[in-house]
Amino acid sequence: MFTMLGAVAEFERDLIVDRTPEGRERAKAKGTHMGRKGKDGKDVNKTLKLFQERESNGLSVNEIAKMTGVPRSTIYAKAKEATL
Repeated sequence: MFTMLGAVAEFERDLIVDRTPEGRERAKAKGTHMGRKGKDGKDVNKTLKLFQERESNGLSVNEIAKMTGVPRSTIYAKAKEATL
């Protein structure tokens, strides 16, 4: 009995694994945004300005992140993009 239940569960899991990439491809083709929403561009620009002036304003990256609500990883990633 348990073997049969396990086999059915495994089959269902295989179906889910097969359908997930298909659903992602359909969503991409439709133009649906995948993932969570990003921060507003104004907030990010304000954060980058504070980040670039952190030597003169004495703020750490953690303090800038707390003040603006932009995650540290986003600050570092956008700062890296700006230097390239």
